[in-house]
Amino acid sequence: MGQVSSSMVQGNFSGSPTELTQVGRQSFHRPTNLTSLTHYFCILILVAVLMNQSLVVPALSTRSSESETRYAKLGLEAADWITSFQVTPLNDSWGIPYKDERVWGLDPFFFDNGTITAGLGGIAGGERQKLAYLIGGHDAGEGANAALDAYLETGDPKYLEIFNVYYGYFQGSQIPGTRSTTPAYAVLSANGENITVDNSGFWAEQASVSAGANGNYGSEDDRTTLQAVFPAAEHGNPIATTLMAYYRLTHDQTALAMLNRYGSWLVGTQIHSGQYAGAFPVTQYYWALGWKPRMYETTESAWVLAELYMLTGNKTYLNSAEAAGQYMLSRQFIGPEWENTPVYGALPYEWNETHYTNSVSTNHAGFTILAWSQLFRLTGDERYLTAAEKYADWLLSFQVTNTDTNWGNHTYANDSMAVGGFYYGYQTEKHEFGWRVAESLWSAADAIPALLMLSQLTGDGKYYNSALLAANWLTQMRYPDRTPVPLQALAIIKYPISSWWGLYPQFYQPDMREVENAGIVSFVQEGMKNTSSIRDQQTTWFEKTFGIDFNLIDYEMASRGPTFMKMAWSRWPNLGFEPRYGGDIAFGAFAIDSYLTFNTSSYEAAQILEQIGQMTGNDTTSLPQNITSSYNEATKLVTAAQENFNLGWYTVAKGQIDDALTYANAALSELQPLIPLRENNITLLTLLAAAVAIILVSNLYWYKRLTGIIKYRRTRHKQRRK
Repeated sequence: MGQVSSSMVQGNFSGSPTELTQVGRQSFHRPTNLTSLTHYFCILILVAVLMNQSLVVPALSTRSSESETRYAKLGLEAADWITSFQVTPLNDSWGIPYKDERVWGLDPFFFDNGTITAGLGGIAGGERQKLAYLIGGHDAGEGANAALDAYLETGDPKYLEIFNVYYGYFQGSQIPGTRSTTPAYAVLSANGENITVDNSGFWAEQASVSAGANGNYGSEDDRTTLQAVFPAAEHGNPIATTLMAYYRLTHDQTALAMLNRYGSWLVGTQIHSGQYAGAFPVTQYYWALGWKPRMYETTESAWVLAELYMLTGNKTYLNSAEAAGQYMLSRQFIGPEWENTPVYGALPYEWNETHYTNSVSTNHAGFTILAWSQLFRLTGDERYLTAAEKYADWLLSFQVTNTDTNWGNHTYANDSMAVGGFYYGYQTEKHEFGWRVAESLWSAADAIPALLMLSQLTGDGKYYNSALLAANWLTQMRYPDRTPVPLQALAIIKYPISSWWGLYPQFYQPDMREVENAGIVSFVQEGMKNTSSIRDQQTTWFEKTFGIDFNLIDYEMASRGPTFMKMAWSRWPNLGFEPRYGGDIAFGAFAIDSYLTFNTSSYEAAQILEQIGQMTGNDTTSLPQNITSSYNEATKLVTAAQENFNLGWYTVAKGQIDDALTYANAALSELQPLIPLRENNITLLTLLAAAVAIILVSNLYWYKRLTGIIKYRRTRHKQRRK
């Protein structure tokens, strides 16, 4: 609606009150002036009526938490799972409470037979725990990301509390830090030579916790150390991913400072010369020992650096990301010798300690696509987009699909539990899949946001459909057990409600031949003949303490049938899991949930803002400050959310658009009492309309009377003059 200018309101009157009075007097004696005033008055009444019609206040949003998709519920369950193993301050209720702040935010790397990290450092599975290794790095990064996404999805402050424990770990463990004993620079010996390793900016990722002299955790003489044991980008990049999401939401300068310190460390570790120039080593130390780089670190780091450039504008990050992207291009299997092979379009895994391998793996597939996609956005170089598409097409060829799907591998299409997952890899030298037809959770989870982004960039719906299929597969990868399972967890025995293999399997092995090779089928057959023959003949401390038999638990799971054999295959015959599987699933589940629900929320927010604009004539400056602030904040958040959505930060975008809806609804709610409602003015308008009608009729009557009198007087006047 257009604004009425001051000149239109004031007209052309500029005289004194006396002059205005004279104008009024003249108008009273002129029928034409009287008619004009009546005409103007009627127009004003009509404008008021029309304005009242247009100022109907819309209803407030009725959005509710019931709109959560099953992917959001999957993400929330997975977030609850990984964070339930977070080592926390003593008064927190969700994780593993422990007194030493140096391990807050870490979790047990894995459990085997009820024991943390059994098999490492002389730790015997099933025996009473006196030494345990905890992991930060990727576990803390994934856990923090899951907690942040869960908070954005629900608004539950519990998840923010969980996130803050992880955030405290990030702050305290970044080298040099208050919690870690690892120095910023360390001199190590490699192949008889001293090398200087730069740890500054990396996060100390591993803690060892030893029970005191009495053998019981929780006493004052427990010994704890937090160190950078394996300072690889594999461990730092997940933390950086979470901090980037957090910074996009909050613009927290502490988070940005941590990111810049890590970015400097990452750039410094990159290989700058030779045949591997542009790649990232497994660690600086192992590179000095002659170990080959690993494509996992290179692809993930290329994406992280591209994202850091977008946040900071620091060209050093972009140059480093491009060097990695170019290295990846040089290694892609796209030559004629690779056509019509199972690896066309893929990247080699590369690392096998000091040996180079051409074998391929899908475990870094998502970050490969993300890296090339973002480099294409930043540089406009079509080679990156072409490479991303060829790589994604290779990835899709490793996805198990139904026979009526025009992509993928149909070998195990008759196994509904396998459909949607991605094979883990392929042995290029031997030209075989072998055990690598096993489908890993993280290959699917990490691929989901990457495939969604590529679908946006290219408009090719098959990438979206593949992501959806992978998400559906993740919803199936869950043990149904709801049993309290005792686990040694530092100073407590923890009882998660799950199976002995946790909630989620590490792999799903669709090839029954591999299941048979692991001895699972023969074990079940033997148990069916004679259960007592498979009992554990040398029971452990754990089995005696809790009255269980690990072999019987194995038997109970495997005897359920092939599906459960395939799920337990990867850790057989041990009973165990890694808590971070929950972080993997949450990453993919929240991404696709946010992708699917964003447009609806965005449209709703835009509609409310448009309605407010119509109600105020797109001018909120004269309104109360709280309304103006809410409206402006909602507008800003809508813009930021759309930008983050376009860049593939789907959960951040969803969180921002939900906040925009909150602000927009608040503005609308505050604005409502200030707008005259149509229903309250119907009677007044009716009376005004009646008054106008009376005035019109009266004016017409008097106009005719006065006109007749004047004519009569003029006629009489003429007659007298004659």
